[in-house]
Amino acid sequence: MPEDFTSCGAELIGRSIRVLPVIDSTNDLLKAEAEDSISDEGDIIIAEHQTAGRGRLDRQWESPPGKSLLLSILLKPEILSEKLQLAGLMISLGILDGLNGYLESESIRLKWPNDLIVGGRKLCGILSDAGVDKTGRNFVVAGIGININQTPTDFAEPLRDTATSLYIMTGSQHSRSAVLKQVIARVDEHYRRLKTEGGYWIAPAWLERAGISGREIEVKENKSTIRGVCKGLNEDGALLLELPEGAIREIYSGDVN
Repeated sequence: MPEDFTSCGAELIGRSIRVLPVIDSTNDLLKAEAEDSISDEGDIIIAEHQTAGRGRLDRQWESPPGKSLLLSILLKPEILSEKLQLAGLMISLGILDGLNGYLESESIRLKWPNDLIVGGRKLCGILSDAGVDKTGRNFVVAGIGININQTPTDFAEPLRDTATSLYIMTGSQHSRSAVLKQVIARVDEHYRRLKTEGGYWIAPAWLERAGISGREIEVKENKSTIRGVCKGLNEDGALLLELPEGAIREIYSGDVN
């Protein structure tokens, strides 16, 4: 019997939760609705299966039906458009706190800009699409994919060394609705703080949980690789990388290793 996700909402996030058996992309649907001011702030669309799910940098997000959490959340933070990347970092903080709280552990870490990893393997990915509705208000649709009950063979061969799931981590099946309830509760908590206090706290909190400040890292940006020392994040959420010659470069997209 399919799980009931409709009662997993919190004060603001998830007041409306729709569950679809199959769709091309929850992000595409919710973004179109947001542009037309059809959906409200905090609305969630969940898919049991996506036929055209997208990850960052236009990568395909693959998942067998019913084994992961695939959802999109509509946010309307009252922050400047150039700071909307902070909303993605805030979402990743909420998911991290929700998953670690569910597992009663601190095994999951953040990876810039919006991934959650365990032992170097990807557990969760987030894709944020920004837009403006017909009233002129900024919005962000955060697409979230969390691997829950996949076994190693559920992942395509190229991903088996780079992806993981809660099942692989623990050796047992998990209720997706129980996981979702924890995640939404923490995302809701962080989002309400963003709306009342602004986003000044997000970058420092994210850095504390990622553990990359002062470390030498490399960033794959388009077809080039940049190496340097992480000097933190700027106020917009961009990565600050100190290059070998001493210059500081702001990086807004790329893959960190």
